[in-house]
Amino acid sequence: MNEIYSILKKKKIQFFFLFYILLLLPILCPLAQNFTFLDKVAVFLVCGLFFAAIWILSLFISSRSEKIIYSIMLAISIIPGSIYLAYLLFAHVMLEQNSVTSLFETNPEESKEFIAHYLSMWVIAGVVVYAAIPIVMICKMRSFRKLKIKEYKTLFILSIITIIAIVGIGRVSRSVYFINFYRTFISYKIRTTHEVKEIQARQSLDYEVKTNHKDSIPQIMVLVIGESLNKHHMSLYGYPRNTNPLLSQYGDSLVVYNDVVAPHVHTIPVVRSLLSMNEVDHSEYFTEKPSMYELFNRAGYETYLISNQRFNDEMRASYDILLSLAKKRYNLASYRQHDDIVLPILNKILEKNDKKDKLIIIHLIGNHMAYEFRYPKEYIFFNNQKDGLVKDAPYRDEKAKKAIDAYDNSVLYNDYIVNSIIGSLKKLQHQDAAMIYLSDHGEEMYDYRDFAGHAYEKVSPTMSEVPFLVWLSPSYRKFRKDLVFDKNRVYSSADFIYSVSDLAGINYVDYEDSKSIFSTHFVPRERYVGEKKYEDIKEKFEK
Repeated sequence: MNEIYSILKKKKIQFFFLFYILLLLPILCPLAQNFTFLDKVAVFLVCGLFFAAIWILSLFISSRSEKIIYSIMLAISIIPGSIYLAYLLFAHVMLEQNSVTSLFETNPEESKEFIAHYLSMWVIAGVVVYAAIPIVMICKMRSFRKLKIKEYKTLFILSIITIIAIVGIGRVSRSVYFINFYRTFISYKIRTTHEVKEIQARQSLDYEVKTNHKDSIPQIMVLVIGESLNKHHMSLYGYPRNTNPLLSQYGDSLVVYNDVVAPHVHTIPVVRSLLSMNEVDHSEYFTEKPSMYELFNRAGYETYLISNQRFNDEMRASYDILLSLAKKRYNLASYRQHDDIVLPILNKILEKNDKKDKLIIIHLIGNHMAYEFRYPKEYIFFNNQKDGLVKDAPYRDEKAKKAIDAYDNSVLYNDYIVNSIIGSLKKLQHQDAAMIYLSDHGEEMYDYRDFAGHAYEKVSPTMSEVPFLVWLSPSYRKFRKDLVFDKNRVYSSADFIYSVSDLAGINYVDYEDSKSIFSTHFVPRERYVGEKKYEDIKEKFEK
């Protein structure tokens, strides 16, 4: 043991390197608002054990090999470590599994806007210093005599077993940030590859979709998926600023639902849920049951996707496979224009006199941060210094109030976009039409604390609650008198596919009438945001 102690005393730089790589984040865990005391203790214990095992194992390898191993450790840990550290510093949370997955699906443009909105110079400086220190340590490491394995066989074997156990046991490895990062990435790639294969294969299988309400008049279904719209910043929902001057003119012809919650607070998992029969307890439904485009394709509809958010036919994101099933797709995000870019495409589709039923899904960039990029200069309208309508709060400084001004401008512009879509549908002759607008998820806007945005680790009611608007042409409303429009129904957009099916009047073996918000047989059920119950989230913030 004297020999071990003697070597350990001399390898101070190696000790601090491992400590820095493996234990710095666990030590900073108390800053994480989303971790319980037990979570923090568990992370520190697992990482401490991992640190001890690698530290002991390093005594049995040559100095050259040790430098190589530490360089590899630095290479694989520096990116996830910087991400976790930056997130911890500016959001005061540790990334959870859902958000780690979202990192792999975020496009470069969205990442730039995210960084521009959140990262301050001191956070960037902290990350740069964090990355530079271990590089200097490796360069300064000296050579030492290694221990012989045969003389300390038990110690060597215990170290190996400990490392294998921590890396190999899923729930345990989540406590080591860079192992969790790469395990999640591998799991994500395996899952998406499987999903693409299964969904493509089922296209050749028989699956009957019937039409309940046959009519010689073609019908047009337009589904508008907004982005990051906080309904509490809409005058339609009582916001003091007039952010919906156009939509508010529709009166009773526009049904404004009061209690709708999103199934998640990140876009891709929400869209996956909106377009499929996927459920919290039945993720297998994603590959086993047909998605929205598949149902409408089989019902004889012409199906379209108009998107001002990136999607990829190479299936890079886990919702691309669902979007690729539209018969005609318009990928407009690369033009980097405001949402009015979707309007000419929509009008061109509507002008087709082909007498065919149509499903048109429009995906807007909506109110996504950075908010000042979401509208043209003509919509720079709201200014708290002039109207004083942003309420004072300890966590709302002048910078926050300016962000709210910009956000409200984006809501005003979104009002114009949705009104324009309805206007295009109103011009149709001899066609029944319906439009549903909903946001993918909400957005926190300094509602409870010094924070704007959406993050699963900080999930709040305003991130979870979404606007849900329904407009029907007079002829279609008259034709579908069986539908119920109760604006106070308690609903989760996780069941969106059933509501759209009901609105369109299509039926299939997996259809569940109790899940349609328009059905006479609708039954409210417990709502989840990710894996968290919405009522628990609401209760937490009402205390």
